Amino acid sequence: MNLVSISNLTKTIRDKTLFQDLNFGINLGEKVGIIGVNGCGKSTLLKIICKLEQPDLGQVIFNRECKISYLSQTTNFDSNQTILENILQSEQQKIKLVKEYEQICIKLETDRSEKIEEKYSKLISEMDRFNAWEIETQFRSLLKELGISNLYLRMKEISGGMQKKVELAKVLLEESNLLILDEPTNHLDINTILWLESYLINTNKAVILITHDRYFLDSIVSKILEIHQGKYFIYNGGYEEYLKKKSEREILEKQKEAKEKNFLKKELEWLGRQPKARGTKQQARIERIQAVLQRDRKEIQKEIELSVIQKRQGKTILELHDITKTLGDKTIIHKFSYTFKRSERLGIVGANGSGKTTFLNLLTGKLPVDSGYIKVGLNTQFGFFEQSGLEIQSHLKAIDYIKQQSGEYIQTENGKITATQMLERFLFTPSMQYSSIQKLSGGEKRRLQLVSILMKNPNFLILDEPTNDLDISTLSILEEFLLEFSGSVVIVSHDRYFMDRVAESLLIFDGKGNIQSFVGLYSEYLEKSLQEGKKEKTSQTTVQKFTKNKTSYKTQKQIQEIENEIEKLENQQKELHKLLETNSSDFIKLKEISHELEIIQKNLNLKYQEWEVLTQLDEDSKIIS
Repeated sequence: MNLVSISNLTKTIRDKTLFQDLNFGINLGEKVGIIGVNGCGKSTLLKIICKLEQPDLGQVIFNRECKISYLSQTTNFDSNQTILENILQSEQQKIKLVKEYEQICIKLETDRSEKIEEKYSKLISEMDRFNAWEIETQFRSLLKELGISNLYLRMKEISGGMQKKVELAKVLLEESNLLILDEPTNHLDINTILWLESYLINTNKAVILITHDRYFLDSIVSKILEIHQGKYFIYNGGYEEYLKKKSEREILEKQKEAKEKNFLKKELEWLGRQPKARGTKQQARIERIQAVLQRDRKEIQKEIELSVIQKRQGKTILELHDITKTLGDKTIIHKFSYTFKRSERLGIVGANGSGKTTFLNLLTGKLPVDSGYIKVGLNTQFGFFEQSGLEIQSHLKAIDYIKQQSGEYIQTENGKITATQMLERFLFTPSMQYSSIQKLSGGEKRRLQLVSILMKNPNFLILDEPTNDLDISTLSILEEFLLEFSGSVVIVSHDRYFMDRVAESLLIFDGKGNIQSFVGLYSEYLEKSLQEGKKEKTSQTTVQKFTKNKTSYKTQKQIQEIENEIEKLENQQKELHKLLETNSSDFIKLKEISHELEIIQKNLNLKYQEWEVLTQLDEDSKIIS
């Protein structure tokens, strides 16, 4: 079933055409990735599909059965709402019921009055009537999978990563058949990314997503839409297949361009040999020359060749001696020692909140250690690419900002690299360099921030979540740069593809102050952790078999009520089966009994569903306690 059809879509912002005459459609169950450099119009296209923006030309046609859930790249919520209120704020009937049910369950913990009990019973009936138990089960499952613990915290009290999880839970809970996700992995820890990847692979919903995570993209999508310089290209397959087909297309375009240049050279020579006064030249031949001259030449993205920016490191680079850091009542790092080596490329991994960014701030002196000491080499110069965005005067031109921050050029062993050259290498065209910064997209500003740091010629690069908000093309360039970079590199990232390419070893933060070393690729570490996790889960399951379940008063009461109703329905079912035997020759009576049995079976199914939710409540209550 076709859900959305896009016809001749054109969108221009200021004087820049994002895309022109775009034709595209998506069917139920289809999964599509959209890629392109920052500022090419990817997010704008999603907003047009979601009716949040209007195209200049063309139209988007929706199937009447199409229901869209949209995750924006930037979180948008009421900061005073609780997590529970935010997730369940939809106007959909079933979700509203689940919200009321959750709220009355909370009240029952402290208020067992007749009025509350009556309201609770009424809501149970409403949940039955609208078959909302499936949503309730899904809600509980999402909380558990996303690691959302305290539902009563205000949105302003939780981290950016947790805010993203809450927004994700809200979107996945909605009844829809088309998920539109703009950078869904930003700020998520690796366990959540892996869970989301599995969820999207197995869902029967259609999915349109923008992501810089190439493993994530390759695992999920079956089609890629690329937007490049106002044009679009569609490729069947995942990211790996896209790279092959794009390469083949560009080779053909280069060959075609070479043929047309050769043709022009010969034809212009022919024109030059004709007598000026002669008016009998072949008109068709002249028109062919004009057509080639006026052709719409496709600019093929050039390979970026990066000279290695070198600033000699000393004998001592960076040493950590028994450092300890505590924030509040939580120990982030406990007596950790490490000596950084020349040209080392080290990855930092761990769950959100485990202390990775704090560790980077200790390295650069932004935070003091509680005990121990850090020794920085005399020649060590840090370049710190932080998660926070740029604070710059928006009226400045991009080139002026770089010159203001880092100077006109940097000197390397291979010569000078000017600010203009470095900007070009990171995909800033001449027109972009001389445009005001306020015209840049969020991703382009992050790219500008990266260039400003590299232009300071550091020999110790520290990158905190560099893949957030950067497009795939820029990440590929950055990867090549880091592979050639002669200094030391420390990277915090959950992007498996990026880490596999640039990190040679890892430090793993467990969130309790302990830091372990791992030599190898990030994907190898994840595979090892997965196998160890399976063994631990098996062990825990064995122990739990001998652990008595403890349920609250509310849960016990609910379970007892449902079990009594189930028993009553099952007894009615048995009696009706007996009646079927005794009335086997009475056709009218048999029809009536069969109809009653259908109703009872339907009610039993609902009660079984509700019973499953309640019997799992003890485990789930640990999540929301």
